[in-house]
Amino acid sequence: MKRAIKFKLKNGRVVTIRRLDATDYDAQMKFMEKFTRGPGAVQTMQYHGQPKKDKEITIMHYEKNFVVGAFDDDNMIGIASVTPQRVGHPYSGRSAGVGMMMLDKYTGNGLGSKFFQILDKWARENGIHKLVGDVRHLNIPSIAACIKNGFIITGIHYDAAFINGKWHHEYILEKILEK
Repeated sequence: MKRAIKFKLKNGRVVTIRRLDATDYDAQMKFMEKFTRGPGAVQTMQYHGQPKKDKEITIMHYEKNFVVGAFDDDNMIGIASVTPQRVGHPYSGRSAGVGMMMLDKYTGNGLGSKFFQILDKWARENGIHKLVGDVRHLNIPSIAACIKNGFIITGIHYDAAFINGKWHHEYILEKILEK
């Protein structure tokens, strides 16, 4: 993704999607504070009150991986990434993890599918063979979005997270890009 794009949500709002860089650190921290206060955070590795992410490490993550943000005006409302795994390994260095978060009021508006389209395109252009993601088993909207966008459930991590006194499993979802 070389330039920002405008994307019209199903609710009519137009958001800007672009690759993140060092200048976006503060916007991401503000987004994370809002996101972790919402109901969707329990479906991710994020939680309210977590320590602020290290600025240098976060910026390095932007530079080494493919990380895009969606902005409604100047406010980050979602983030998605492709993180290549085992880079340089001669046998298994062509898979990548995918991750996505968005503020609850923006879900169900087509942004997730647009993120998947952008991540898929970048992965194909960069020689990634397989995308892999983990989704909590009660996160039905995210599971449905993954399946809608070509992922299949290939496994399960049992008792992956202990939330509000109950164990939650995570489905392993994968998408092969090359046939």
